Amino acid sequence: MYFYFASNFNTIVMSNQILQIVVAISLLLSYAKIEARQSLSEVEDLELERQLKLINKPAIKTIKTNDGDIYDCIDFYKQPTFDHPLLQNHDFHSEMKPTLSKSRIDAKALSFEKPSKIGLKGGGCPSGTVPIKRVTKEDLIRHQHMQDMKKNLNDHGNNITNSKASISLDEIHPFQYAETEIPGADINVLRGAGMITTIHAPMNVQKDQFSGARVRLENGLSDAIEVGWIVHPTLNGDNTPRLYARFEVGSAGCFNTLCSGFVLVNTDIPLGMPLVPSRIGGPINSQIMYLEQDVANGNWWVMLGEDYKQVGFWPKSIFTTLQAYATGAKYGGITYSAQGLQFPPMGSGLFPKKNLLENAYFRKCTFLCYVNDEMVTYSLDHIGTYPFQSNTTIYTVQDFIEQGDVLGHLIVYGGPGG
Repeated sequence: MYFYFASNFNTIVMSNQILQIVVAISLLLSYAKIEARQSLSEVEDLELERQLKLINKPAIKTIKTNDGDIYDCIDFYKQPTFDHPLLQNHDFHSEMKPTLSKSRIDAKALSFEKPSKIGLKGGGCPSGTVPIKRVTKEDLIRHQHMQDMKKNLNDHGNNITNSKASISLDEIHPFQYAETEIPGADINVLRGAGMITTIHAPMNVQKDQFSGARVRLENGLSDAIEVGWIVHPTLNGDNTPRLYARFEVGSAGCFNTLCSGFVLVNTDIPLGMPLVPSRIGGPINSQIMYLEQDVANGNWWVMLGEDYKQVGFWPKSIFTTLQAYATGAKYGGITYSAQGLQFPPMGSGLFPKKNLLENAYFRKCTFLCYVNDEMVTYSLDHIGTYPFQSNTTIYTVQDFIEQGDVLGHLIVYGGPGG
């Protein structure tokens, strides 16, 4: 079944705050040059210090995890996103409750699968504050290192003629994909998307690479949002999978809270928090991840877990095309590698063979539409999808429809890289 409505939407100017940070770092930092000389100049270092002062806000409480992360409990009204010029006169508050669908994924558990734990220990931050991971210089460098994502995500596009092709992009693109897509089309009016995803910690991911998985909503080549998990090692080689959320507007994109855009409301689930990974053969750790638009005001929410904990949202006002709705979606794996390096493993590191004790997978893959004044959740079985594999020599994806009440629409993906 396909759904469509006529709609017009206004164009909003891209955030000056995002451009300020991205342009400043872009002018100062070339990751390849930094790798070559292993140090920053005094000017570069001072500029990073200035940016850190803009991003890291005064903390009411500080939480340090066993993983070595530091989370600052920031007054809700002083979180970095409100530096955004379009959010200066907002009416948001810490007790916001969106108007969302009552139609949800039926999260029946597999016998060998268990939910990955989420939330900070000790109850998280006090009421009226939100936990924000303290940003380091390395975080800013890595953020710049991936700013080409916007171009590369768009370059493989929505051209259905590429639907089952094996297109070798590795000589041109630093990103690779193995995913199932709802191709972008004006007749699609999508208000949300979600899945139950397994969490993995692929081995041998280097510090100038990442490997992850996501569900992504987009409208044209301008706007997109996504939520998922990512392994992006730090200098000490940590390959812990972490929760991430990302948005794009125009020519720029932003991870988590590294620049203005995402409004946190949850007091104990920060973006960037570690997730418990699966092991080949078990146990298998999973997480429900959901994107949904509040039809009352157009804001886009991130939700996690069987009880759909509301992490936060991107306000409607920061978008252009996504002010209305999404027209396409993507579900699957993504990797990045700097020039000259082989690509890292994706998912569990194994090619998919529908062995759910070994392979990375998404189950109960769904999308949402607003029908007869009601938000309704549909399986991907009810809309046209196609697999996209950017290079089948290193990663592949398998797409299975009508897999029963527990699996639903099943996507199995991954590969060893190389």
